[in-house]
Parts: sequence; C-alpha cells; structure tokens
Amino acid sequence: MTDAVTQGGIADNTGKFTGLGAIYARSRPGYPAALLDMLVQRVASGTDGDGAASTAATSVSGPVVADIGAGTGKLTAELLRRDWDVVAVEPNDDMRAALTATIGEADRLTVVGAPAETTGLDAATISLVTVAQAFHWFDIEAFRAECRRILVPGGQVALIWNFRRAEEESVHAVIEAFRARVGGFTGLTLAEKVTDVELAQFYGGSHYQRLEYDNDELITWDTFRERHLSLSFAPKEGDPAREPLVEDLQRIFDRYAVDGLYRFPNSTHVLVGDVR
Repeated sequence: MTDAVTQGGIADNTGKFTGLGAIYARSRPGYPAALLDMLVQRVASGTDGDGAASTAATSVSGPVVADIGAGTGKLTAELLRRDWDVVAVEPNDDMRAALTATIGEADRLTVVGAPAETTGLDAATISLVTVAQAFHWFDIEAFRAECRRILVPGGQVALIWNFRRAEEESVHAVIEAFRARVGGFTGLTLAEKVTDVELAQFYGGSHYQRLEYDNDELITWDTFRERHLSLSFAPKEGDPAREPLVEDLQRIFDRYAVDGLYRFPNSTHVLVGDVR
C-alpha cells in the first residue's frame, strides 16, 4: 500500500483503501434514518433548510444524487431506498467491487470509477451531492469547482461523518491504545482535522447548516476488531504493532461489552448547504 501520490497537482489517496473493501462493507457503521429524512425534505421542499427558496431543479422522474467517495456503498444503499437516481463515484477498485457486491444490480444506480475532483459527470445534472466519511481526503478547491460544475442551480452538498463520542471512557481507552501503538497518531477520525476555515472555503461562506444525529450501535467483537483495523492508519498485516494493538482492543472490548455486545457510541454529523 502506498501513501498519497500526486496526479495533476492533486493528492491521490486512492491507494490507501486497496484491500479494505470487504472489511469496510462488513464493519463500518451505517447512517440514521433521520439523516435521510432530512435530505429528502431538503431536496423535495426546494428550500435551503432555513426556509429560503432554492432554485434547485429536478428531473421529471426525481432528483439525481451523486454519492461521491462512495466507498462500499453504505450511504449509497440508503439513498437508493429513497427512490432517488443515484450515481456512486468511487475511485478505488476494491471499494467499488464491494459496493456492487453488496448492493447488486439496481435500476436507479450508476457506478463511476473516478476521483471526487474530476467525476466526469455532466454539468448541471445533480440536485444533491453527498460525501460520507471522505471529504477530508479531497482537494478542497478542486472538489468545490467540481461541485459547482455538476450541481443544478441551488443544488446542495451534504458532508457527513460518523464520529465516536470522545468523552466516553471506552473511546478514550481506544484512543490511548492507538496512541501507544501507532506512530504519529492524531485521532480516530481524520475529519477532526477539517477546520471551519476550510469548510467556509468550500461552501463559499458560513451559511451551511450543522446537524447531529444519534447513531449508537450494538456490535460484536468481530465487528469491533475489524472496524478499528480498517482505519487507514491502523497497522497492516505483517506490522509488528498489529497484534499488540489487537490485544489492547480485545481487553477494551471485554471490559465494556455486555453479554458479548459493545454499545458503539456514535454520532452522525452533517454539514449541508449550497456551494456559493
């Protein structure tokens, strides 16, 4: 696995996820129904969430949603259940393979192998862009330009992350385990490094909304283990730090699980608005 390389002046992080498609599909958390309800209402109502009119247009058959950096399709599948036409844009071959294997053939789904910054989608055809767990990997200015190109007037962009609640004792224990085993560790979610300045740069101001939804899950040891080992910075097979980390994670799981299930303290954070 390679670190980020540069293509056309844009960092290419695609290779960081090679070999992780199946484990992502099995172990990563999904997204709460309330989030999808909000997106449906926002697109269908033609408002920007504050009651202001939006000029976003939709096709006769309904809006087209581009799920960019779609990964294994965790969010893509939920979008399809809302009867939208969905374009899943994902540059990594393993991730796309896991997406198609998980979702299967769907009449309203198009899968595109392309980076976020150059999707190849037609101009002014997308009503809503969603980005789940991926925005922190993108070149902000290039992705901003691409969103402005592909969105219809007034189209919306929703940036979505699942965050562990760091104040929870078990999450703090996991953080300490990674800090002890992984050199240069800075946080369990790289999105923690995305700043308000960068968000204002992307949206073209501070008009975007911030929303948060509870998204706790009960998970088994296997899911707990795979979820943490699928993090992009986790030690890979053959790394001498991997097994000691697994032993640390096992101790944490055993301490906080009840009847073999651990309540994963998860909150889904959403930033949504038009790109001005």
